[in-house]
Amino acid sequence: MENTKSTREAATTARPPAVIATLSALLLLAVSIVGQIAAGADYPAVPPGVVIPLVAGGLLLWRTNRWTVGLALGVGLFIGVGALLTPNTGDHLSSGNGALIVSTGAELVALAALVVAGAAAQLRKGAWA
Repeated sequence: MENTKSTREAATTARPPAVIATLSALLLLAVSIVGQIAAGADYPAVPPGVVIPLVAGGLLLWRTNRWTVGLALGVGLFIGVGALLTPNTGDHLSSGNGALIVSTGAELVALAALVVAGAAAQLRKGAWA
């Protein structure tokens, strides 16, 4: 009987691949911004681009539901639009600093992956019935 209970508990706590991809993209986003800071990019003392994805990821890890997935998707869209509109992204990519270019590229990949994975997680058929 114990095996049945363990299997049932594992099945209810398992996260769908789209949610795991969303969590991974949030983590990559935070790490890429830390990489930019380490490479010399100018950020505030408490960089919101690190804090916001980590908080969203923590909430998504704690409670995986429609609202936390939507929050993660919103974070990706919000930071993504900001990254595309600010001149800093272009400056980083044309800086000649290899570490800064790689970490900025990783940020853009993380943002794209976050939007795609977050949308896929949000639109999963029958997930939020």
